[in-house]
Amino acid sequence: MPSENHLADEYGVARLTARRAARELRERGLIVTVRGKGSFVAERPSGSGNEPRQA
Repeated sequence: MPSENHLADEYGVARLTARRAARELRERGLIVTVRGKGSFVAERPSGSGNEPRQA
């Protein structure tokens, strides 16, 4: 995932806005941040409830 600075520049928002968005994604378990490495899309665990429902 791009850095907070890159996202802020690309979307024309304040860095704080990009930082808050990343925090919300982390809180929802959608990204994982590794200090010194960056942020990465989290793997979707099986049985997460996001699978299509059968009729």
